[in-house]
Order: sequence, then C-alpha cells, then structure tokens
Amino acid sequence: MNLLIISGMDKNHDNEHVKSNSSYQYSFFEEIIKKQNPLSNISVYKPYIEDVNKFSFEDYDAFLWTGGLGNIYDDNDHNKNQLKIFDRIANLERPIWGSCWGLQVAVTAFGGKISSSMSPEFGYSEKIKIIKNHFVYKNKKNLFTAPGHHYDSLETLPKDFDIISENNHSIQSISHKKQNIFCTQYHPELPYNYIGKLMSYWKRNYLKIMSENEFEALLNKLQSFENEDQFNRELELLNWLENIKL
Repeated sequence: MNLLIISGMDKNHDNEHVKSNSSYQYSFFEEIIKKQNPLSNISVYKPYIEDVNKFSFEDYDAFLWTGGLGNIYDDNDHNKNQLKIFDRIANLERPIWGSCWGLQVAVTAFGGKISSSMSPEFGYSEKIKIIKNHFVYKNKKNLFTAPGHHYDSLETLPKDFDIISENNHSIQSISHKKQNIFCTQYHPELPYNYIGKLMSYWKRNYLKIMSENEFEALLNKLQSFENEDQFNRELELLNWLENIKL
C-alpha cells in the first residue's frame, strides 16, 4: 500500500521545529504506520517544496494530514495550497485521515467553518465523549483524554459529515457520511511529551496566560499522560490503518 502524508506546515513552521530540536510531526505518522504495517510505502509531501499542480496524488492509496501552526481562515498562499491539495485528493475518493489542522482543512474544503476558539486547549483534550459508533473507536473507552493543542475549533459542520466525538471545548472528531474521511481535532499520533517539548520552546507565550508553576505542572501532567497511556493513545489511528488494508 502506498501512503502519502501531507504536511500541514510551511517552510517557516518546519524551521521552528528544527530550532526547537523537535522531530517533524509527520515522523510520528511514519512510526505508527510502520508498526502497524511494515510493508507500507510511505512518502511525505511538503507543499512548499513540490508543486501541487504537478504532483501525482493519484499514485497513492490513502492520505494522512498532519497538524499545522496556522489559521485556516487566513488568506495566504499556504492555506490556498492546502485547500487545493485537499480538493484534488478528495476527488480521488480514497481514504483520508486528518489530525487537528487536517480537520480544519477538510472542514473548510467541504464548505464548513473554522473559527477562533473561545476555549482553546493546551497540551491535551480531556473528557472526550464518543457520541456515534465508528470503527476507529473499536475498543476505545467511551470517555477519554488525548493529546491536543489548538486555538481554533469547528464552528459549522459541513453537511456531508457526522460528529463522532466531542468535549466541552469543541467537536473532537468527524467522519464523512459516504467517503472514508475521518478527522480528529486532537492528535492521536503525537506523544503528549512531544507537545510539551514544543510548548517549552514557546514558553514565553504561555506565561502570558498562566503562571510559571502552572506551566511546569502542565508539562509534568503531559509526561505522566504519556508514561501511563491510560486511554491507548494511538488506537483510533491504528484502527483506521487496519481498515484501509481491507
């Protein structure tokens, strides 16, 4: 199976990961895919390197979309490229997984609306409740916590999608009614402590909204979440990967 990971990052976003001495987010997708199916052929597409109009998306059987650092409602070339890529891929009617930014791209491409959240989530999303049966949540606890970090949230759901899970902060996962498109606002692919490492790099930003002690306590909580893995962090992504093998 040929899988393509779409990076939601532009060149500046990638450079920030390098400066923070952090792995690119797509590398965690690669690790999980190889664990689930070692024979998979995995490629990574970076829109700022390869021309969307010349790239052969049809050569791939399924697609996964990483997180990003922007706001999809902003009018810029990166966002326009991301939406163009999604339109091309969606027209192929092949499986798509989107995490966080990936959800926001999908929602916008299908005519929904993403807006600035009144209740952003830092490091993790808690008390996520599964409200509709879906194969990705097979053997998942009905109420769970997951890695999550976002300032934006889904305001208007596209008519072709169902809400699959949610919490008090936002809609947390959606699924297309006909196509195999599943998106989470949270990040099952990212370790909690990886998000903590990125937060440490941008620490000055968080100290504007919380105290030093609160920030350190949050980092410790993220490390504990990763160590304990109480809610089987990767399960829904593994279920989705297993399904597309069929």
